[in-house]
Amino acid sequence: MMSAVARSIPGLWKQVKIGRTAAGTCLWDQNVRCCHSTHVKQLPRSCTNFFRSNVLLQPLGWSSPSHRKLWGWLNTIFNRYSYIVDESRIKEVGPDRACAEWLLRCGALVKWQNMESWTKDYNSLPVSGGRQLKVEEINATDSAVMHIGFPHFKGCKHIRRIVFHKASYLDDAGLEQLPLLRDSLEELQISSCGNVTEDGLRHLKQLKNLTYLLIYDLPEIRDKDAMCKELEEALPNCAVVFPYASAKDDPNLKDKV
Repeated sequence: MMSAVARSIPGLWKQVKIGRTAAGTCLWDQNVRCCHSTHVKQLPRSCTNFFRSNVLLQPLGWSSPSHRKLWGWLNTIFNRYSYIVDESRIKEVGPDRACAEWLLRCGALVKWQNMESWTKDYNSLPVSGGRQLKVEEINATDSAVMHIGFPHFKGCKHIRRIVFHKASYLDDAGLEQLPLLRDSLEELQISSCGNVTEDGLRHLKQLKNLTYLLIYDLPEIRDKDAMCKELEEALPNCAVVFPYASAKDDPNLKDKV
């Protein structure tokens, strides 16, 4: 007998497709060939087939507690770092390819070293030669990356630039793990991420190779000037740009009024 979860997913997916424009959904119709998550593999076949054909991100316009719980659970599945599963995957394809698979599952974009174009689709990942590919830039705009997936950064030694913009699930626990990239990360943007606080930004002080840090529209930051000064003192070789902490203080918006 089909489980309640398997029965409910197609109906919810139909609702997302109907309301994707009105609700302003964050949705990627990426075909996922394989999903390295024991949690997905343990679900009924009818449900796992659905997950493997679509990467689902939380519709931003939905406010139903049951919907939020479901989408949060799905995003957790695509983020979760399973020691047994992912360590074996890393041994098979290398840390950069495994990290890219996680990022693409969560809706982020990846740029490889010595390549101009961005990789957007999980299916566009090369079948072979993964160990020769090194992740250099990440655009996690509107992605569903969570702190539980950040251990995927371990072993990635060439990531030079990351953008976290409107990454709704980014929080202090995620920023705490960014020092995994302290030897390579040079440019970082954190903007419109409502769960980031002063405590999270303080972890950035360990990123001694940073040369450019752009942060803005972080409503949990209470004293922008003090936070900016603290980061500048800890990172003397980094240009810290913090124009405003809340979107309502955006000077560009004021000019349009």
